Amino acid sequence: MSCKDGKLPIISGVIGNNSSDHFGSPDQHRFFINRCFSVGVSVLLIIIIVLSMIQPASPLTTASMSLQPMSSSSPLPTIRYETVLLDETPTDIPDIDGQSFLLYDALSGTFLVGKNCDDTMDPASTTMIITIILALEMLKPDNMITVTAEMIDYIPADYLRLGLVVGEDISVRDCIYASLLTTANDACSALAFEIAGSREGFAELMNTRATELGCTDTHFTNPFGYSEAEHYTTAHDLALIMEKAIEFELFIEASATQTYTVMPTNKFSDKRILNNRNRFISTTTYSYDKYVAGKTGHSEISGNSIVAAAESDGRMLIGVILGASDTEIRYLNLVDLFEYGFSRYTTTFNDVSEYKSAIDEVIDQINITVKEVGMKTTETVTDLQPFITVPSSRSLGGYSTGLDLSGVAVDPNAETQELKIPIYRRYSDGTDMVVGTLLVTVVKESANIDKDSDKSEQSQRIQEFIRKSIIILLMLSALLIALAIFLRIHKRRKSLMHRKDTKIL
Repeated sequence: MSCKDGKLPIISGVIGNNSSDHFGSPDQHRFFINRCFSVGVSVLLIIIIVLSMIQPASPLTTASMSLQPMSSSSPLPTIRYETVLLDETPTDIPDIDGQSFLLYDALSGTFLVGKNCDDTMDPASTTMIITIILALEMLKPDNMITVTAEMIDYIPADYLRLGLVVGEDISVRDCIYASLLTTANDACSALAFEIAGSREGFAELMNTRATELGCTDTHFTNPFGYSEAEHYTTAHDLALIMEKAIEFELFIEASATQTYTVMPTNKFSDKRILNNRNRFISTTTYSYDKYVAGKTGHSEISGNSIVAAAESDGRMLIGVILGASDTEIRYLNLVDLFEYGFSRYTTTFNDVSEYKSAIDEVIDQINITVKEVGMKTTETVTDLQPFITVPSSRSLGGYSTGLDLSGVAVDPNAETQELKIPIYRRYSDGTDMVVGTLLVTVVKESANIDKDSDKSEQSQRIQEFIRKSIIILLMLSALLIALAIFLRIHKRRKSLMHRKDTKIL
């Protein structure tokens, strides 16, 4: 080094730290960035690992546990749950003169035999049955009705009448008797207007009540049976309507009355003597000792019709014939139909004790099965049809009993559920008939439900709290690390920018 004037030359330079503390070179910047990246990746990996270790409790998967049928010597039957007619192809059935007919066992609710019983027909005066049902349900027999012009003016002149006039006061009881004994259309209309105030309003009530009684293809437009296109019913529906009617003692009493007297009114000074036009009551030729109640009907459109109930040995049958070609033949045919029903079919009480052993065995099997999944049965109800009707020949051969478990399944995840198990009879001729249902309520064990549920919920809450806390801490840590690194880099750069050059003499 040369000197001038004895002095060292001034050398410009930078005085810095060792190479690890220098930030001025590109290699140093890349090293520091890689270091930051490594720290960030490490933090991210730690978060992922922790989250994978702390997971919320997995929900139970929904599954069904089937209960298998009990072993038996023969496979369980394919059960027919309902049928229109008990006997679709009856033998030796009487020849019935009518477009439609039906025989119904009211004790068991069984439709026995019939023809075209779901075809719509003009009911004619058999319409009055449902009008009287509504009167008995909504009016008191001794209530008085004041006749108005609206009640009677719309009735065709050639229709049968009691002879009511405007302003006349007559009792509900008199109107019911007049309707049933003599088909007095004005008396029947008076009942309807007293109830609903109009023909249209009463027709709406009729249709609503018919639906409630189980009628499936019935529509009424007037209270007494005036023939109209939209006024129709079926043999099936008329049988159900008659079944309701014979629940009322006054209906049965009036139907079986031979003669009834309407006392003088404010508009009619003489007594009115009403003779029952039903030949089951009014004649010895067609008299039938099993007859209970009924109503006839006739119109040019519908022909001759009859609906009646008959009783024998505690059994109540209802017969319907619609569209007969002759007035008298309907009575003879209906008697033949009743006798056929009483002799060819048997109705018996359905005794629950007959099924006890089979029911107990099924309940035991269910208890064993559901216990395996922490469940138990809490209630069992046997719902049997009170009475069963079958052909007499089938009844003589006897039957066995059983329950069909083939369609039963238990959901182990449900808190509570109801199992419905068909109860059946198997007759010696191979016929199987469902006669009731065993209802079994299954629930989770209450102790287990309470304890396990509380523990599970508490555990899930704790795990969720820990998981969220760790996530928050890790995120804060990562943020603080990133912030510290940023501040350090910023501080270094700022220091370098403001540092003065060092002079070396």
